[in-house]
Amino acid sequence: MGHGIDTERDFHLGLEMAWHRLTKVLPVIRREDFPAVERLPLFYALPDGQLREWTGTTVPVSLDDGLPVGVSSGESYGEFSPRDAFDHVGKVLAGTRYTVSSAGMIFNRSRWFLSVDLDELRDVSRQGEKFHLVWSGGLAKNQSPSCNLSHVRAVCANTVRIAREQGDALFSARLTRNFTSHLEAAQSEIERAVGMARVFNLTLGALEQTPATVDEARSVYAGELAEAGADLASGRSRNALDGMVALFQRGAGNDGRTRADVLNGFTEFYGRGDGGQSRKDPFARWTSAEFGSFADRKAAFASAVAGAAGWDRLAATGRDALADARRGAVAV
Repeated sequence: MGHGIDTERDFHLGLEMAWHRLTKVLPVIRREDFPAVERLPLFYALPDGQLREWTGTTVPVSLDDGLPVGVSSGESYGEFSPRDAFDHVGKVLAGTRYTVSSAGMIFNRSRWFLSVDLDELRDVSRQGEKFHLVWSGGLAKNQSPSCNLSHVRAVCANTVRIAREQGDALFSARLTRNFTSHLEAAQSEIERAVGMARVFNLTLGALEQTPATVDEARSVYAGELAEAGADLASGRSRNALDGMVALFQRGAGNDGRTRADVLNGFTEFYGRGDGGQSRKDPFARWTSAEFGSFADRKAAFASAVAGAAGWDRLAATGRDALADARRGAVAV
């Protein structure tokens, strides 16, 4: 799947230029920046030229160019246009301060997306960390409307897919007669998401208060590598271990003093996708690091070092694995 901005009708609006370089940069993204979409009746032509309405069947049409943006459907199919989504964001987030940072329509306007940044999430985000609420949906029965909490700001088809598949789903519902009731439940889900972010960052705060030495960091990293099946006697594993220890000491925001630095060193290393050693293209490395196998390892590592039992387990495993590697080197 590419970026999806494939026709002259497709567009991306943002407060800054996105990676695909197709962004129309605006100081503020407003509801009116989306075209109005309405369901209009369908007509068919008889051989003698008469037009007759196809009763009970409509098609969504973008009123700025008069062209369809979806497929025909009967009255049982609900409606949730991009402007409807924008209105819903305002309703659900009433009383909070937020910014629509990205919006667009893709695949010949058959799908839409909105990325929203909440001040509440910004307040609990740590240095280098970002949370976004991503609303997205389709107009051609091709994508149910949803809202996801994601570290990715949606700017194209690829990032919408990642937010929907890997983000925390706050709601997702098919466009049926009961769709409105699902929308009304979104407020509590968003409050839950903010609470989850706070809990996550309280955990990191506790790690920042717990000292860690270089030797402890090396043992814990070695324990994770050993549990992942790495041979610590190999040059590749030694390089990975040295790279993580270096990031523990001098990585972004690190000074090699706390368990938070241990966690940050590990996540920064694998945030590069195999520590930057992979031969995959940059986007594939980033996807793997943030949402693939390395993402799973980062999550498991964070869970382990957040508790005394997990930390002690990794440290003990690492010390044993390092001792075995040294014995093997001496034997050779």
